[in-house]
Amino acid sequence: MQFKNMSMTRKLFVILAIAGVILIIGHELELYLPDLELRIQELGAFAPLGFIGLFVVLTPLFISVDTLCFAAGLLFSLGAAEFYMAIATYLASALIFFLGRYLFKERVVAFIAKHKQLATLDSTISAQPFKLMFLLRLTPLPFALLSYGFSVTQARFWPYLGATSGILIYNASLVYMGYTTKHLAGLVSGSAKQSGVSYPLLALGVVISLLVLFYVTKTARETINRLTLEKSAPSC
Repeated sequence: MQFKNMSMTRKLFVILAIAGVILIIGHELELYLPDLELRIQELGAFAPLGFIGLFVVLTPLFISVDTLCFAAGLLFSLGAAEFYMAIATYLASALIFFLGRYLFKERVVAFIAKHKQLATLDSTISAQPFKLMFLLRLTPLPFALLSYGFSVTQARFWPYLGATSGILIYNASLVYMGYTTKHLAGLVSGSAKQSGVSYPLLALGVVISLLVLFYVTKTARETINRLTLEKSAPSC
């Protein structure tokens, strides 16, 4: 059943279930947080560069962007994590574009040819490249796969890079969830420090983030389907 067809009770149940999973994951991660935080602290001023470098190197290899964004929320303050994530996302996007267009183009084209939905990507975005690339970034499609797909279309670099902004909504939510998990895990284990953090507000932020993600994804899919149908419709 699609989320939009669920009753309000079921929607709340889904949101609470996801929040519960976050708490459970956070409780387990709490066991490893001291080591992670210690290693980051040992890097000192180079900790942000270490994270950004790791993000940029691993993302073209199809390592989950979700995991990396979640980790940023665990390892840094919220504002810093969001900032580092944004920089890393743009750099990784740029790297994949050049890898796909100039180094792995033949392999990417061959891979796309085997998948019908991706095979129509070039003709679909040719009419409104920035708008459609931005909307596709709002969907849950894998970041690296979509980036490689864009790289072999007629899209130009700067519109492509600008459209990458679409995924920042999703990534920012994951960073926030990682940040929230760190604090809620400490609360559950009884090791939370007094830091001025409002736990009810953190939990509310997670719920709002999930609602935003559901809404944005739904809207993006509907818009893409409408534009695709308009393009394929015969002209009078």
